[in-house]
Amino acid sequence: MARPGVNSALVYLMENAPCPRVRRAVPGPGGLGCAQSLLLCLCRRIEDCLPPLEDSPSKRFSPSKRKQYYINKAIRNSDLIPKAKGRKSLQRLENTRYLMTLLERDECGNDEGELAHSATPSIFTEACNNETYVEIWNDFMNRSGEEQERVLLYLEEEARKKHKRKLPVKNEDKWKEHPAYTPKECFQRISRRLRSTLKRGRIPMGTLECLEEELLAFFSVTPHSVYTALMDNSFERLLLHALCQYMDLVSASSDIEGKRQMKVSNKHHVFLRPELLLSDYLEQMS
Repeated sequence: MARPGVNSALVYLMENAPCPRVRRAVPGPGGLGCAQSLLLCLCRRIEDCLPPLEDSPSKRFSPSKRKQYYINKAIRNSDLIPKAKGRKSLQRLENTRYLMTLLERDECGNDEGELAHSATPSIFTEACNNETYVEIWNDFMNRSGEEQERVLLYLEEEARKKHKRKLPVKNEDKWKEHPAYTPKECFQRISRRLRSTLKRGRIPMGTLECLEEELLAFFSVTPHSVYTALMDNSFERLLLHALCQYMDLVSASSDIEGKRQMKVSNKHHVFLRPELLLSDYLEQMS
């Protein structure tokens, strides 16, 4: 039978034990003895009565997690060391910094591994995995040097043609190739009455050339603006109407405070001068 002093000590230890099962095993006044209660408690699983251990890596953690745990622990311990000025202190500081770099590198590696996507295979990889490409490549490599050179020249020429087709066609080239913008077609755009007037051969060429220069200078700089001019001379207005029809411009006249005003506008996005001016065309006809 246990002595009373021993029982009191056991009861005290049981009451202050960290394990709740040991504390619950403390008997009441009419229950089992302290020694018997302690014996029952010790017969239970010892792991349940032990205090929780400090966080440590177990076997279920990956090697990278365990390495990170020990690096963090070494860094925390190094912070507790007094910062002396001796050689060993400097060595510890250097080792701590090295551990920090290892930790940062490992964290970056984990983040990159989680966020990284599978790289897109290169053209060469796809070609090697494609049986059709491999067959074409083998056929090319089995040819003579002259045949290979001809094939390469053909491919380069086809690539140039394809690139040229993708380039936007210049409006100037389009207008020159279009049959409606040849000098003859430009002249046919003029109304029949104005054409008959121009064919009579008594046209003041100086006035016609002057009007041509004004229109060309204006619409070459500002193709979307409206050209306005006050013209009291009816024959000059007639020549201006003929010029506008020849250049595919829109012209209109109106009365402004008792005077005739001419307005000329461009109906296209750009303005390109005709291949042959009206004055030159009339000289060829005469």
